[in-house]
Amino acid sequence: MRGPRSLLLTAIAVATLVVPAAPAAAAAPLPDPIPAPIGRSGIDVSYTTVASGMVSPTTATAPSGERDHLYVADQNGMLWGVELTGQRRKWVAADLRSLMVDDLGKVIPGLPYDERGFLGLAFDPSFRHNGLLYTFTSENPTARADFTTQPGVKPGGGQAVITRWKVRDRTAKQLRVNPASRRVLMRIDKPQFNHNGGKLVFGRDRMLYISIGDGGAADDQGPGHVPGGNAQSLAAGNVLGKILRIDPHGHNSANGKYGIPRGNPFVGRPGANEIWALGFRNPYRFSYDWTFNRLIVGDVGQNDIEEVDVVRAGRNYGWPIKEGTFRFDNNGEGNGFVTRRTPGSPAGLTDPILEYDHTAPGGKRCGSEGATAANCEGIAVVGGYVYRGSRVPDLRGRYVFGDYSRGFAQPLGRVFVNDGRDVEAVAAPGIAVNGFAEDGRRDLYVLGNTTGVLSGTTGKLLRIGAGR
Repeated sequence: MRGPRSLLLTAIAVATLVVPAAPAAAAAPLPDPIPAPIGRSGIDVSYTTVASGMVSPTTATAPSGERDHLYVADQNGMLWGVELTGQRRKWVAADLRSLMVDDLGKVIPGLPYDERGFLGLAFDPSFRHNGLLYTFTSENPTARADFTTQPGVKPGGGQAVITRWKVRDRTAKQLRVNPASRRVLMRIDKPQFNHNGGKLVFGRDRMLYISIGDGGAADDQGPGHVPGGNAQSLAAGNVLGKILRIDPHGHNSANGKYGIPRGNPFVGRPGANEIWALGFRNPYRFSYDWTFNRLIVGDVGQNDIEEVDVVRAGRNYGWPIKEGTFRFDNNGEGNGFVTRRTPGSPAGLTDPILEYDHTAPGGKRCGSEGATAANCEGIAVVGGYVYRGSRVPDLRGRYVFGDYSRGFAQPLGRVFVNDGRDVEAVAAPGIAVNGFAEDGRRDLYVLGNTTGVLSGTTGKLLRIGAGR
């Protein structure tokens, strides 16, 4: 097992202030931070294709109470409606491709890899009465940002945009978005194309939670990154590396387009009113566990450690001071690395509930000589859900999550389970894993494609079932 931590544990320390980084000191990278390999679970699962023909699906959800459909966000800007039963037909619920940032899929010469696009989707808790839904998209900086770390500078990664929409007919079986209903709630400048976060989730409190990455590049440093890292900053205008919490029906924000919940931990601190928690590198996917009233976040690591956090108000989850339970050295202009394991310290940082490393058996760093993609543990955690469905009884109460791929831009995604003790692997889904979804019956789905990049039409929605 790799870094056992119980999902039922509460975090060690509450942070209401940013923890300053310790002075730089000479340190050596750990060749194999967590030597024990991830074992194989005895739980057999299977994957059934429910929808296909997409490019690179990232997330899926449906209005509360909906049991027969899911709505899938495709990274290229398409919103698909999918029937979960019967003929499993797929239809276009919205075409947002014209809103996507101009250089989507073009930032790496010869490789259509990108972390931007259509990344988040959430239906309003009162959707059956108001017909509202919300999206997280990567767009051109066509309007002034509400948050930026580079005033007056065109953001290199475009803008993360949170938008409210209304469907044409909220009673229709096949929902379709009214394109004229668009109302932008928030714009955030992105210094680079990567580390976007991008998940939208409503909690039991009916507030909208939003994940935002540290801005991109590497080690939370460089243009658009403040000294000590964006993720540790509560300076005005810096929401990068955070989980945000807003009331989409309020109007007391600085721009008057949404509300600031009075229970937010940094209310009254200029420019930090929206922040719920800090210290994240790329909290790409997360979920809300209604049974235990908690946010469970998968935070993608730099070069060594992937982590999952239970996120609570005002807490600091460590990046870039730590990666997982390990101290992190940004190594100046070189590649950052972890040095030593320091669970519970420094004071004021909250440790993850589980973690695993990238290293292949024998201490070979993924991507190095002697380490093949087939035996690497993974490179980017993808947060999932606590399983509450009925198709796989052995999964009940276990956290089901995954990893994008064992190799960069390859379809070698993994699915893991955690029961509060061990992280174990189940059968691989045969795709690069972009996300997970839960339907109205609490069944779980895996989303991804067989290219690992933003190209082709191999994107799939796979339902997790019992093994044959």
